[in-house]
Amino acid sequence: MSDMRKIRTRREIQQAIAELLLQKPFSKITVKDIVDKALINRNTFYLHYRDKYDLIEQILTSMIDQADISVNDFIHQPFYFFQTIMNNTSAVSKKIIDRQKKDQAFHEVILRTVLHIVMKNNGENDAAWFTFGKVSAIMSWNTEHGYRYSIGRDVKTLQKIYETEKFPK
Repeated sequence: MSDMRKIRTRREIQQAIAELLLQKPFSKITVKDIVDKALINRNTFYLHYRDKYDLIEQILTSMIDQADISVNDFIHQPFYFFQTIMNNTSAVSKKIIDRQKKDQAFHEVILRTVLHIVMKNNGENDAAWFTFGKVSAIMSWNTEHGYRYSIGRDVKTLQKIYETEKFPK
């Protein structure tokens, strides 16, 4: 497959998942949904991605690379790290994040991807592991409390929870 065809196919697949993410939760989207929307063969999808999780991971990795931020920012100010990524995304990406805010599978793939990126260069750094644990705890608490806080809107509050290790009453 020529480079141009690979690029075009990946673009079609990424556009298909974006459209689907605006329509329904990530956990309900199947590879069949993606290939039907992209008008490609299932085997073609698997030439480019292992599964739908790999697709999201590659898109997010690209977004982080384009945002030109340091993974060390995650260790010291994780919620500002996420906000920087969001500020550097398109309007469609922001709509997708808002639409997917209640889908646990979507949150898990995002956190797992960030963990992979951060740990790639900081695997022996205990602070990185503890940061990830605290962020996961805060996001789980937020989920249990009806998604009270949004990274895009409430970054100062979330960062304060991280720093003080106290949840608001």
